[in-house]
Amino acid sequence: MTSFPNSRLVIPLFFLGPLIMSAAPRLTWLFLLLTAIALIVPSLRRGGDWRQLITPTSAVVPVMLVAAYILLGALWAIKPSSAVATSALLLATAWITAAAGRAIISLDKPQLGKAALAFAAGAFIGALFVLVELLTHGAITRAIMNTVPWLKTTSAKRVAISHGEVIKMSAAYFRQNAAMLVFYLWPGLLALTAIEDRGRRAGLIGVFVLVVAIPILISERQSSQVALIGSLLIFPLACAWRRGVVYALAALWCLGFVLMLPFASVAYKAELHMAPWLPTSARARVIIWEYTAERVLDHPWVGIGARSTPALKKQNFVAEQPEGFVYPRTTGSHAHNLFVQTWLELGLVGAMLAAFAGAAIVLRIPRLPFEAQPFAAAMFAAFGLAVTFAWSMWQTWLMCAVGIMLLYFWVAAYARSPTVEPASNATNP
Repeated sequence: MTSFPNSRLVIPLFFLGPLIMSAAPRLTWLFLLLTAIALIVPSLRRGGDWRQLITPTSAVVPVMLVAAYILLGALWAIKPSSAVATSALLLATAWITAAAGRAIISLDKPQLGKAALAFAAGAFIGALFVLVELLTHGAITRAIMNTVPWLKTTSAKRVAISHGEVIKMSAAYFRQNAAMLVFYLWPGLLALTAIEDRGRRAGLIGVFVLVVAIPILISERQSSQVALIGSLLIFPLACAWRRGVVYALAALWCLGFVLMLPFASVAYKAELHMAPWLPTSARARVIIWEYTAERVLDHPWVGIGARSTPALKKQNFVAEQPEGFVYPRTTGSHAHNLFVQTWLELGLVGAMLAAFAGAAIVLRIPRLPFEAQPFAAAMFAAFGLAVTFAWSMWQTWLMCAVGIMLLYFWVAAYARSPTVEPASNATNP
């Protein structure tokens, strides 16, 4: 295929993207947009049909249904403007990712291979950056903050400030950075499997896993640690039983919406929120999940509206915090659990649509190149586990991180296998 000038942006972007986002995860929206442009423009310049790029596919339609329902929910949402903004963000992220995924075939195989390896290199250096920051209490970030006035934080949350200077950062400050490394792991490993020399390939894969895993394991983000370990366990199972694991992941995704609310109640009644052997963050989540599950019963069918949990929290009376509780009985700003948050904000209708959308995505894994399927299963497991224990499902950086993770993965998959279908047929978010 002809390589157009715009396509030359792909390789530097695939290197700089994971590197910069490791340091500044909130820039995922920017790199998703830039990467999509770098992929789509060459497709259009070589005569690609722009209508095909933006036409919804069977994989995008379920996500569009969720976005449409969120928009409809603005009619009864506690905070309508948040519902409208969330709907627009979800729809835009899905559409941009799908269009860029279809445009991947505009690049020739050598470019794709170089782009995939550039991503692995950028992710590797980004992981080293996060490791250094964790070991030095954010030395590099502190130096930049203290040098550039408009980057300096005035909040003392997770940082120590003395005489206007940031002198220390806790490991929790880099929680999003650790999450980004989880998202990098499986696209990066897939990219490295394309290296022909067996010994060099094995060595680089081993080093990559260590450099990505160590900062995750020493961080204070148990959710990222669970996602890492869980996905590492899923990978060999997916290698042995590809379709079986895919069906199991789809079933578990759907069961999450069925079982999470009763689990929250059972865990609370078992007094896990008082268990000294659980981390403080886990005990707090038990309290949040149970209290949020109670609030679901107030609006069980249609929910309170997307991203309305903070508004609901403000409406409530002063939260009680019984003796021994590590967190007040309140919903918090969000549920720290995608399944519980979906029930509260979108109700039964939204839970059914979200379950359908997730299952539809997982069940497309067998359409990927044979070599890429176990990596895709592990990647989905990492995402599912991460959002089960942390983050608001509507955070911009998280939604865009998922989109760009898919683009990195598809490029690695297409470069990896000579038998891969064109992106327009094989994979869509």
